[in-house]
Amino acid sequence: MSLQQLEEALPALLDIREDERRSIDWDLISAETGVVFPSDFVALAEVYPRFTIDEFLGLHIPTPGEERYFVSGMKRLLGDLADLRGSGMSHGHVPYPEPGGLVPWGDSCEGDVFFWRTSGASAEAWTVLVSGHNDDWCEFQGSLTEYLAGLVSGTVAPDGLPPDFPGATPLIEAD
Repeated sequence: MSLQQLEEALPALLDIREDERRSIDWDLISAETGVVFPSDFVALAEVYPRFTIDEFLGLHIPTPGEERYFVSGMKRLLGDLADLRGSGMSHGHVPYPEPGGLVPWGDSCEGDVFFWRTSGASAEAWTVLVSGHNDDWCEFQGSLTEYLAGLVSGTVAPDGLPPDFPGATPLIEAD
């Protein structure tokens, strides 16, 4: 799914779209993390700042010039996942860079964490995995933009999330 399709499903997003492409240092992020992100996420991050949907789901998007903060936040969440695994609470999920490891891309105000599962030959084949705060682990077989557009349009169930998320007209706030 393209960024345009997400914007069609979530028109309030257009209110925070940058006029110019954001100059994110993807080479630095990749060198620090070993991750080459899916193209739909890169396209999203290059025109949108970090934002929250319905005061609930926040996307982790790097800020130009502050990529190291993005990297440190990602490493902290990977450490949290490693701690869960160490205590037997990760349901077999492992942090990246282990094969099939998870890479975080968002979180919620209730403690849910949103990941990509790094399975497949390339980042374009990664799926979305939601670690619900109630110990629900739900997978969506598609991209980040497909997942978000589906949540907003109602074609993707909010598995592991509050049943009323998102609302009929989701609020978008830039962080």
